[in-house]
Amino acid sequence: MLVQISAAIAAVAFVFLVFYLIQTLKSLKLSLDQITLTMGQMKEEVSQISSEVQDVILNTNEMAVDVRGKLAKLNHLFSSVNDIGQVIHELTSSVKQSATGLIDAVKQTRLPTETPALSRKWQTIWQGAQVSLEMWKKLKAKKSPHVGVMK
Repeated sequence: MLVQISAAIAAVAFVFLVFYLIQTLKSLKLSLDQITLTMGQMKEEVSQISSEVQDVILNTNEMAVDVRGKLAKLNHLFSSVNDIGQVIHELTSSVKQSATGLIDAVKQTRLPTETPALSRKWQTIWQGAQVSLEMWKKLKAKKSPHVGVMK
């Protein structure tokens, strides 16, 4: 009889063990189902995000191409500005040389005796100074057109 009671207790313990094992397996199955569902949702969201990222990359590439084109156009502009700067530098250098020549000529004309050849030189220098002065006025008028007419 003791053997039968022990067998009955073992059978009841086995039933409880199987019941709790089944409950544990059911909760594990629910957890795995939720993980599978979450993974499916994440897969959809990742595919949406990847398509948006591809659109952003395409837009970025288009903007980069546009910026490169505009920079190439600006390079031509800066090159032109450099050329204009060089021309202005050469013009001011020639005006400076003309003014220096005029001052030297005026200093030389203060001699007590004048010769006809010297007066021709003086007239040429005087005409050169007038032309230089007119060029200077025009250049200054172009730089500041709102100042008004110069006298």
